[in-house]
Amino acid sequence: MIQLVLSKKAKKEVENNLDKQISELSKQELKELLLINTYKLALVRSQLEAISDILIKKKLATYEEIWTKTNENFKESTV
Repeated sequence: MIQLVLSKKAKKEVENNLDKQISELSKQELKELLLINTYKLALVRSQLEAISDILIKKKLATYEEIWTKTNENFKESTV
């Protein structure tokens, strides 16, 4: 798993830049951005479900194995 490591100063700079960019967007632009991101999330979720189904049908993994690995990855990414 690839993790991006930023110094505290660089992270704060990125956050400030993002905050500035977001604050400059109009309400309509924010709505459109939310809609696009919601669509992308739904698409990725559908793709992951399809991959999981294929792995299970071909007996390459079980639902429990996929769920366990998902939980492990999620915990690692939120540390």
